[in-house]
This record gives sequence, C-alpha cells and structure tokens, in this order.
Amino acid sequence: MAFQSKTAATKREQIRVASRAQTAYLFSQKPWTFVLYTPQHNLWQPFWPQGVHLLFAVLGLSLLSVLIFRGYTRWERHSLQRVQRQLAKVGAPQPTPAVLLKPTDHYFALERAVTHVDQQLQAQTALAQNEQHNFNRFINHLTIGVLLLDETGDVVAHNPAAATMLAQQLSDQPHSYLNDIHHFALSRLIKHALNQQKSQHATVRLVQPQERYLDVNVVWMKAQALQATYQVAVLLYDITPVKQIQQMQLDFVSNVSHELKTPVTSILGFTETLLAGAQNEPEVRQEFLTIIAAESKRLTALIQDIIALSRGQQQQLQVALVNIKQAVTNLLVPLQQTIDTKQVMVQLNIAATAQLQTDPHKFEQVVKNLLINGLSYNRQGGQLTVTAEKKAAQWQLSFSDNGLGIAADDQVRIFERFYRVDKARSHHQGGTGLGLAIVKELVTALGGQVRLKSQLGVGSTFTITLPEKIEA
Repeated sequence: MAFQSKTAATKREQIRVASRAQTAYLFSQKPWTFVLYTPQHNLWQPFWPQGVHLLFAVLGLSLLSVLIFRGYTRWERHSLQRVQRQLAKVGAPQPTPAVLLKPTDHYFALERAVTHVDQQLQAQTALAQNEQHNFNRFINHLTIGVLLLDETGDVVAHNPAAATMLAQQLSDQPHSYLNDIHHFALSRLIKHALNQQKSQHATVRLVQPQERYLDVNVVWMKAQALQATYQVAVLLYDITPVKQIQQMQLDFVSNVSHELKTPVTSILGFTETLLAGAQNEPEVRQEFLTIIAAESKRLTALIQDIIALSRGQQQQLQVALVNIKQAVTNLLVPLQQTIDTKQVMVQLNIAATAQLQTDPHKFEQVVKNLLINGLSYNRQGGQLTVTAEKKAAQWQLSFSDNGLGIAADDQVRIFERFYRVDKARSHHQGGTGLGLAIVKELVTALGGQVRLKSQLGVGSTFTITLPEKIEA
C-alpha cells in the first residue's frame, strides 16, 4: 500500500501506520513525503519455505567450499612436504627415491628438478669415490714411500711403503707428521717446506731400526682456486741398495788397487835390484827371478779373476751338453802338482754318464775354483771328495774336504769379494780373494744356488745345485 499526505496534516496517521507496519522504504521530497511499506507477514510469508531452503543451500555450499579448499591446501601441502623430504635427502650416500607426482601437480617441475640434481650429485659422488679409490690403489702399490700432508702439517694419506721405511705404524686418521717422523733432518725438511712454501730435497740416513738411506723429496704444491686437501707430498726413495752397490764398488776398487799394488811392487823392486847388479850373482838372481815369476802368475790370476767376475753376469750363455765327470777330471790335470805336493787324496763319486746342459765355460770356472779352494785350504795328506747326485731335474755337486774349516762368523761373508778368512795364509797360498765370489756369481748366472756347510778344524763342504737343462 502507498499513500501521500502533507506532513503536518497527516502526522498522526503516519505514526499509526508506522506502528502497525514495517516501513520498507522512505523517500522525502518537500513538501511531500512518500512512504512505501508492506506488512511483514504479507511480505515474507510466500518466500519463507524457499528462504529456509536457500539458507541451508548457501550454508551447505559454504561448508563444501571450505572442505574442498582445506582438502586442496592439505594435498598441496603434502606434495610440497614430499618434495621437501626428497630435497633434504639430496647428497645422502644412498640414492634418493623419486617422488611420483602427476604432471598436473603444481610442484611437478620442482620435483623433476630436485630429482635431476640428486642424480647429478650421485653421479659426481660416484665419480669422485672411484677416482679416490683408484688414487689409493695407485699409491698403495708404489714402491716409494708417500706421505700427503695438508697445510697444517697433518698427514691425511700415506702408503704401506712409507710405513715400512719409517718403521712406524701409521694411523689412517689425520695426525701430525711429527707423530711418524722422529728423524731430525727429515722433519726439518718438511718444516721448511711448510714454512717457506718451497720444495725441499736431501738424502737422509736413518739408523734405527736398521741403517737405511732415503732420497727425500718434499714437494710443495701451490694452492689452486678450490681448497686442496693435499698441500705437501713427501716422497721417500729407498736408495740403500744403491748405496750398498756404490760402497761395494769403492771397496772393490780399493781392494783391486791393493791386490795389484803388492805383486807389481814386488816385481818392480826385485827387477830394479837385479838391474842394479844383483844379476851378476847366480844364486840371488835365481831367487829373485823365481819371486818375480810367482808374483807375475799371481798378478795374471788376479786379472783373470777380475775379468771373470765382471763378465759373469754380462755374457750371454753358450749352452752345450757337458759330461760332469770328464769335465772334473780334465780340470784336475793342471792341479796335479798341488795335489802331489800336499799329498791330498782326490775321490770322484760321479757316474760316467752324468751330464747336464749348461754353459761349459762358466761351469768349468765354477768347478775349477772349488777344486782350488778344496786343495789350497786342505791339510797335508787330507782328502777332497767330489760327488755328483741327480735330484729331480737338478744336479747337485758337492766338494768336501777335511781341511781347516771355516768359523761360523766368517761363513756369512765367505762369498764376498776379496774376503779372506786368513789373509796371511791366503797370500801364502796365492789366492786372490775372488774365487768364491766368482763361484757365486757364475752359479747364479747358470740358474743355480751355492751353499756352505763347515766346521772349524773339521772341514768344509761346498754344494752347488744346477738345473739339468737351461735355455740359451
């Protein structure tokens, strides 16, 4: 219903109407006022059932929207958490399991990127581990000692050769080099390399637990762009065998000089005496000439032994079939005068058919020296027995005498060059001090071994073992 009235005239009616009606809309336009209203029960009654249904529908849709939104956010949060867990495992020793997301997932691209990074990191880690393994295998098989130090001087890697040379048990955990190196000169080289950042080199002689010479290179490695694990490499070369060979050469030269000097001096002295007038005295002349001849033979023997010793390992083998008994018998012929003088009984226990395929010249030199040794150091009226016995594919030849014998302390050095048990007696017998050294060198060249069994005052037995057949 609508009505209009003047404001002043219809004031009471307006109040009355307002008291029983719900005003829906007011509009004023001077001097008039328009009021649009509808009674409440008449306005909502037709729409009340639909309104209730609409209200519940709206509430239901709102609740459904909230549930859908929460489910969606929970699903997205779950996908993100799975990617986060995968990302947290990147770099782990074991490969990270892949997170399977649908291509329509918002985090699918991120998950693919994380998986790719993990795969690349796993590949790089495997490559680095393989390289480290190969590096460790390499240094562990080196015959030189290796110690790798960081910039603080801690040993971070080493090999077994270094532990052997230093005679220490080296820990695999990083530790100061001073824990392993107790030699002042060696530790000083490392200290200088670290302090001066410069490589060092020196030859160091270690005394304990045994004498050892080390050629030491302490290499300072310049730092690269990336931080390096190794800053200093300590390389230890064991040159003890080289030093021993050098010493042997010096001793050999010294001994040869001494051995050559004695007969040469004797020959020169007696010759000058003869030239000075002694030649006119028949008895003196004969004595001096005898001495000169003996010293000349000694000098010749020494030169021949030196040549034999130097060529022993160098000459190529000339292989031929050798009859053992015939070879020994032939070598006794030029020694018959010595045998008769000392009245030594020589006995051969060798089968007539005994033979081996070897280098005849080297074999004869070995037998000759052992026969001379057995005669020279035998007692007057003694006995020398030569026995040949075949064992498997080898021949064993023994030279036994009942002469002077050799003390236990001398037996370990008896095969050294110029070593004599009794120097005075050796000179008297005309020995050069190289005979047994030649025996050992030549037997080794023939692929055999030599050993000694002796008792002082009882006698000695030298036994050589040679293969029945050797190849040229």
